[in-house]
Amino acid sequence: MFIRVLVLKALLLISFSITSAFAAPIYLNNTNISVSVGAGTSPGSFNNTFSGGNTIDKVIDAPSATATEFHDQSTHIWFTADNVGGGLELLFNFGQEYDISTLHFWNYTGEDFDVDNIDFTFFNSSNVQVGTLGIQPALGSSPGILAQDIVLPAPLNVQFVTAFLTGTNRQVDFQNIGFTAEVSTPRPTPMPEPGLISLLVLGLLGMLVTRRRFI
Repeated sequence: MFIRVLVLKALLLISFSITSAFAAPIYLNNTNISVSVGAGTSPGSFNNTFSGGNTIDKVIDAPSATATEFHDQSTHIWFTADNVGGGLELLFNFGQEYDISTLHFWNYTGEDFDVDNIDFTFFNSSNVQVGTLGIQPALGSSPGILAQDIVLPAPLNVQFVTAFLTGTNRQVDFQNIGFTAEVSTPRPTPMPEPGLISLLVLGLLGMLVTRRRFI
């Protein structure tokens, strides 16, 4: 009986550890998601955004949600639409479904060039729309730009995100976009580590020995 209790406790501990590992919030940036310029981008100019071999990955390269960004030619994204109302479309691919809890946005520090509006559309892995969000981000802090953290009403099962960024004077200048999220349920079942497998085998052997004693 005692061995059975130990085995049950071990199984519960393993289950809790696996669940906790997958439930932990994750910061999504260029190490685990991708971004591209969408076909919905209006006619306009990217100015010096891609100078020096830089790519649109600058949009998601902040190492954490609390990182400080500094505005210079190698770090910021600057798009100028030809007409008022035009803007920049960005397409994010998370690689798998996540439940998003917080949006992080590093805006430019002055009214003449900052992003005034962002329209987000969220899609699941089947490209079915699961939510929308429109925000008017605050100006970035100066000189070090910190993210504005926007708590979301938990868009669930999101793999693809479309963002359309506009400025009232045609300018779209900002530093970074990031997301904090958790892997959506049902979560993939991980393979137990070798140590856990050994523990399970020992537990099962113990149960068999105990059962034989009482037969």
